[in-house]
Amino acid sequence: MANRFGLTWRAILIGVAASAFLGDWSQYAELIIHGTQITLTYPPIGGFLVFMAIYLLFNVILRAINRGFSLSQPELVVIFTIIVMASGIASIDLAQKLIPMMVGPYYYASAENQYDAFFLPHLPQWMAPSDPRIVTGLFEGWGLGIPWGSWLVPLLAWSAFTIATYVLMLCIVTVFRKQWIDRERLLFPLVEVPLEMTDPAPRKRLLNDFFRNPIVWIGIFLGFAPHFYNGLHGYYPSIPEADIFVIGGRAVPTGPWGRPWSAIGTLRFQIAPLIIGLSFLLTREVSFSLWAFYWLGRLETVLGTALGVNGIGIAAGGDTFPFPGHQTAGAYLALAGVSIWIAREPLKRVFMRGLKLQKHPDEEGEPISYRVAVWGGLLSFAFMVIWASYSGMPVLVSVPLLLIAFGYLLAMTRLTSEGGMPWMYEPGWRAHDIIRALVPYRSLSVANWSSVAMMTIFTYDMRVSPMPRIMQSLKLSDDTETGNRAITWSIIIGTIVAIPISYWAVLNAGYTHGGVAINTYRFVSLARAPGQFMERLAANPLKSPDWLSFALLGYGAGKLLLLSLMRVNYLWWPLHPVGYAMSYIVYVAREWLSIMIGWAAQTALLRYGGHGAFRKYRPLFLGLILGAMLAGGFWLVVDGFTGLRDHKILY
Repeated sequence: MANRFGLTWRAILIGVAASAFLGDWSQYAELIIHGTQITLTYPPIGGFLVFMAIYLLFNVILRAINRGFSLSQPELVVIFTIIVMASGIASIDLAQKLIPMMVGPYYYASAENQYDAFFLPHLPQWMAPSDPRIVTGLFEGWGLGIPWGSWLVPLLAWSAFTIATYVLMLCIVTVFRKQWIDRERLLFPLVEVPLEMTDPAPRKRLLNDFFRNPIVWIGIFLGFAPHFYNGLHGYYPSIPEADIFVIGGRAVPTGPWGRPWSAIGTLRFQIAPLIIGLSFLLTREVSFSLWAFYWLGRLETVLGTALGVNGIGIAAGGDTFPFPGHQTAGAYLALAGVSIWIAREPLKRVFMRGLKLQKHPDEEGEPISYRVAVWGGLLSFAFMVIWASYSGMPVLVSVPLLLIAFGYLLAMTRLTSEGGMPWMYEPGWRAHDIIRALVPYRSLSVANWSSVAMMTIFTYDMRVSPMPRIMQSLKLSDDTETGNRAITWSIIIGTIVAIPISYWAVLNAGYTHGGVAINTYRFVSLARAPGQFMERLAANPLKSPDWLSFALLGYGAGKLLLLSLMRVNYLWWPLHPVGYAMSYIVYVAREWLSIMIGWAAQTALLRYGGHGAFRKYRPLFLGLILGAMLAGGFWLVVDGFTGLRDHKILY
């Protein structure tokens, strides 16, 4: 049984070793040499490459020596889950974001921004180190080692809050798992390559049918070759770079087109094999909607400019016509609401039985029982509210802030499960921005607002949250007969291992090299976010709620609800609400062409070759995905040995 469900000692030990390696390697790759961001995708590129190395060693090389050395498919799923969970913790989901943002207000305090007068005095001592030497050493380096005495209490406090968020995420995913996987049957395109890779090989062969398919290797070559060629430019500048394959692609400014067409902004044309492959795996309505809504959004900007409404502003600031942050916020919250509404009857039964501590007949196959999911979710949410109260935030503020943040996370989990893109982002109008627009400035004390500002550590840059990764692992377990309880233990193990290693790696990098010198996004942009929130409050203190902002949020929500109704009631309707919800994400702006190519390839194959042609050439597009990731990993390993900086291949 242990082998069937995957949670064996060797799977755990391999996963722990891989997670420890990733916790350190991630910091070197992303903070020191500024290579491909190996933790920012679903699945994470670094974790995927380490997983491939494990597969190659145990299921190919060692299997050739002794078949007993090979890992079973459930064991591989367990290892994969530990790795992807640890990879997120090592990234800006936690370590790379938490540490700079904790002490950023102290480092960036100045006579001009007056943090010493209206911000820093209101922060609890347990929330962040405040000694100027300790803070400055992290950002500028000091070569005296890590001062753990100053960091221990703040890290423990924030870790407790973080673990509570992870518990709530697992509880939410548990109650939605059956609905999304079994009832709605979402596609989960992001798990297709790991699933095909781990498919068991025939008894007398080293490779499974996936790797023995020549069409797969053609796809791997086509995905690998462009990135390999472009990577040569970093070492041999005389080799011209193919800018159509670089991050962001070829930029075409629209300023010369004149008004109103110049409102489109800079167009980007990029061919990304990874995105082409993933787009091919989507349903045609989703892939069509992803690029079509990008263009509809650009045309909305042109129309607004032509009508002269592009000058409309909002009192809370931070967004301009056509208000992509507000529209996306409304779409995300509406998508979360639609997901709950569709599943309302099963969710009601699960919640009522769990609340009464009654055993549910379907809970045996879940990652945790529904009773634990209901009470664990309630208690973890209550803990977060109490934690926020101790930091200075009123309950009437913390509850809506956390509900909005988790509404975003539920939508992001749905989008990665159905939209199938390897990247995700929360709306530009974040949970703390909504609180600012809702609550008049004088309704809260400065201490209250300071607590909201520090909560940006959780609500800002949520793009690599573990919640979508947990759902993807549960989909993998469903398709491979891996025990869902094994997935739960994998999540726990990955978290326990990754947190201390990732903290050490980020602190060591900062105190050794100086955070500002090694990564400006983490140690400047992110670190300044809490203080900048307070600056915006002081610069524009709202006397009443910003109703225009909420009208714009309602506009975005209304559009998504209308799209959902049209899709449900009219089979001919071509636009999927997922496409609208993702249309303003920054990645779509640079990869819309690749999405369109994937859609066009699938459409042509189905129209002229039928489902037989689709099935025949599907491995080609899976190979594109694998080849692109291999190229990113190849150059990252080379850069690691040579020390070449800023040599980004994929992200």
